[in-house]
Amino acid sequence: MSEIDDDLGLHGEACLYRTIFETAIEAIVVIDDDGVIRACNPAAARLFGYRGDEMQGCNVRDIMAPPYRDVRSPTGGRETGVRRILGSGRAVAGVRKNGSTFTLELSITEWRQNGERLFTGILRDVTEDVRVRELQRLMVNELNHRVKNSLATVQAIALQTLRNSETPRAAALALNKRLVALAGAHDILTRESWEGAAVTDIVAAAVEAHGAGGATTCSGPSAWLAPKPAVALALILHELFTNAGKFGALAGGGQVSISWTGGTAGQDLILTWREQGGPAVTAPVEHGFGLRMMEALASDLSGEVRLDFRTDGLVCVIRTVVGAPL
Repeated sequence: MSEIDDDLGLHGEACLYRTIFETAIEAIVVIDDDGVIRACNPAAARLFGYRGDEMQGCNVRDIMAPPYRDVRSPTGGRETGVRRILGSGRAVAGVRKNGSTFTLELSITEWRQNGERLFTGILRDVTEDVRVRELQRLMVNELNHRVKNSLATVQAIALQTLRNSETPRAAALALNKRLVALAGAHDILTRESWEGAAVTDIVAAAVEAHGAGGATTCSGPSAWLAPKPAVALALILHELFTNAGKFGALAGGGQVSISWTGGTAGQDLILTWREQGGPAVTAPVEHGFGLRMMEALASDLSGEVRLDFRTDGLVCVIRTVVGAPL
């Protein structure tokens, strides 16, 4: 009676292990010393694009891409009772039935049955995990690059503002306004995931920031700028509005017209700032920081900034390149 009970117990245990093997979410394969797949669970078949028992009898080389085809020879190994763990969580490349490759995480254990050496491999598709990690790495590098650029811009603005201001109070006011303009450009870019910004949004933000809606007309086609020229344009418009409010059309009841042409990616975008109806204009003997900064920002535009101090009002022509929305 006890022998029967033992047999039933072993049978029940075998059924339990078989159920676990068949229902496991992770892919499991068992191979022999020649690399022949002796068993695999349904998850493994699905993972590699096979049906039913198609994988059984295949060689492990059929499902592994070079140089990972010999899954039984990782470096090192440690004893764990009757089993020896040869590798845990190794990144390898798998090959599906259709020939496509993908990234796998492989854990493999060596064991013996009736003197025969066998290997159990547990595999998990980590292609998406690898993609996400790579994306995160690229995003961190890009963020680091942007932070450095932003800090360099802030440093240049701060140094030049302090150097060209007559009093600490004037310096503080001018610096604050310029940093607000920079932050406004960053806000627009953040809304667009830093893929770029629409010219319409950049112009509208500048008009609103200076409360010049009633004295400004804007017109132009839909156009997109990459992040660097978008920031440059925002800073240039801030300087133009500031100058117009102090010395130009907005200081004397005049009007400002902002218009641009070019909306197709790769084309030149030509934006024209035109002041009319303000006090008579004379060209400055020396350019202040604002004007010098506008000219310096031409490199960030990959274009140019031309200033024409006409008697009836300043005209500024800004040229850059239209980008393509991602």
